[in-house]
Amino acid sequence: MMKKILLLTDFSEASLKAIHFAQHLFDAIPAEFYLMHVYPVEPSDLYIFPIEDVERSVKRKIRQFLADSTSQSVPDYHSYHTLTAPGDPVRTVVATLEKTPYDYVVVGATGSGCLPVLGSVATGLIRKAKTHVLVVPQNVNGKPIREVVLAMDYTTLNQVNCLQALEELVHAKKSRLTGLSIVDNRTPMWIGQEFEEYRQRFAHVFDSVETGSYLILDEEVTRGIDTYLTTHPVDLLVTVPHRKTLLDAVWDRSLTRRLAYKPRVPLLALYDPELSDKDNLSVPETYSEQENWSE
Repeated sequence: MMKKILLLTDFSEASLKAIHFAQHLFDAIPAEFYLMHVYPVEPSDLYIFPIEDVERSVKRKIRQFLADSTSQSVPDYHSYHTLTAPGDPVRTVVATLEKTPYDYVVVGATGSGCLPVLGSVATGLIRKAKTHVLVVPQNVNGKPIREVVLAMDYTTLNQVNCLQALEELVHAKKSRLTGLSIVDNRTPMWIGQEFEEYRQRFAHVFDSVETGSYLILDEEVTRGIDTYLTTHPVDLLVTVPHRKTLLDAVWDRSLTRRLAYKPRVPLLALYDPELSDKDNLSVPETYSEQENWSE
């Protein structure tokens, strides 16, 4: 099935790295890539440059950027298009998704936002965009994607309905998928039997790919994931975030958004409508309107 993938760019090196990673990740899957640039238009600018001149300039720039991004041969089952729009990045992408469904949104990350939770376009997209969001760090290299890790609570595997997309990616890349669970080290020792049952369920759910399971005992989930990333090769980290309230954002309770701010490895946040609809309350926008695509 053809995938529609929205590639966000601010013409930076970070966004170019993200685009190349996405091209590599989806190289065996039929896909339509839409390269999109959202540009801010300040009222003062319109006194100097008419909006038509700004639009023409941006369209020329994105066409050149697309040519640079696809300098290598493009397979017959891939196609490329360009999109431009004025406005705020996160709001514009959310509005675009409401009009035209995309399977993935891809964004680069440099971690240069004002705050780990409130200052990043990447984290804003994970909180607001109703689709899968791939966040690619600027330091990513072009090595093969062999090790994919799904970090989630081992007790919630049966409650997640968006894992087919992950299995499709892992199968296409012929990668290994590891289910990583971070469990409070104060949990009773009988967790061993429960985790063995989870390991078997995990292998059954992803029966078309090579799988493994790993358990880390740590009372802090972020530290446990960092420990795994330090001690194991990981080419893609996957999470299934719930949509949180503004209070959760302010108090930095969202694990996925913290991981997305300065990702050590590419991060794929899978969108699950059922989980999101339960948690996504109407709250004020919390991302900065001055952020760039790669932040």
